[in-house]
Amino acid sequence: MLLLLMGSFGLGVYGYLGTLKATPKITAHAILPSHTKPKFFLPGTMFIAQGGSIFRLKGGQFTQIASGGWTQPGVTLDHNHLVAVQRTTSESDLYLLDIDGHVIKQLTHNANRNTSFNHWSFFPRVSADGQNVFYSYDPKDPSNLHRVDLAVYAMPLNGTQSRARRWTDPFNLSGGDVHPLPLANGGLLYTKYNFDAQGHSYSQLWLQRAPFTVAVGKALTTPQESCSQAALSPDGKRIAMICSGGQQVGRLEIASFDGATLGPATVLVDGQLCAAPAWSPDGNGLAYLAPVGPAGHFQLFYLPVLPGPTPTPIAAASATARGTATATAGARPLPTPTPAPPTPLQVSADLDFDTTAPPAWF
Repeated sequence: MLLLLMGSFGLGVYGYLGTLKATPKITAHAILPSHTKPKFFLPGTMFIAQGGSIFRLKGGQFTQIASGGWTQPGVTLDHNHLVAVQRTTSESDLYLLDIDGHVIKQLTHNANRNTSFNHWSFFPRVSADGQNVFYSYDPKDPSNLHRVDLAVYAMPLNGTQSRARRWTDPFNLSGGDVHPLPLANGGLLYTKYNFDAQGHSYSQLWLQRAPFTVAVGKALTTPQESCSQAALSPDGKRIAMICSGGQQVGRLEIASFDGATLGPATVLVDGQLCAAPAWSPDGNGLAYLAPVGPAGHFQLFYLPVLPGPTPTPIAAASATARGTATATAGARPLPTPTPAPPTPLQVSADLDFDTTAPPAWF
């Protein structure tokens, strides 16, 4: 799937996604999460994707709730529904599901009899008021139907795709704008890809207070940091992000956030191919994905951030089976390592979670 997408999307977005599988894998089969147990008990309920299926982690047990091309689950404000992506080799759509994975309705309709006119929808996130779903979508370029630069759109959760409104304006041939994160103040935080003067791809966290036709966007991180995948803490005061500095490994960082600017960053994990951060429901810790072992399969980790209860170990897990936006951000203070770095806890083993699908956790 990754190679198919890289052939159409701008190099920025899927160049990055390629780094998440850059190390050649030794042939090894990941088991289904529902055939094993996590090593630690995590609080709340988590939805996570692997191999086209969505799994619920609750009470120390993985349960498969949907299969067949599903990924990128996001939870609604009332925690009673999911918005998720179902993809094929030539298009993807958003669906509203109940908490057990049953389809309630299809939100987007991106398939066309002529596949050249198909569209992609990715990275759904429900707005803070529960009324809209933000997502990345490819507006077609009439002069080049096979070029895909994703832009962030928002549509009513209880409306139709025809009412979707475009929020961002991607840089040409960059791959576009991804990882939308709606804010409580009505704004939008997202990842924007671009190229430097030498043609090297980089990513930045951007803030959009209103659709791009109304307001000018603002970069919150620098091109040199190459940050992406923002996750907002439950209290809305901290951002977790992955910053690579243009390398194939990265840093898991957190920074304070006042709704307009980021504070100094603290590095929690460095020199690792980490991805998909998600805050715990109490805001005391972070889940993220990172490769383990010769096969390079991505496992689930938990990292304490603030003092709080440590996850309880579970008995040995079974392994059986452009001009409209500001171009640069003001320099932020350099990230500094945590004086006493917390120790990540490996929650899963022998699985291989989808690195482009951050866990939905409440």
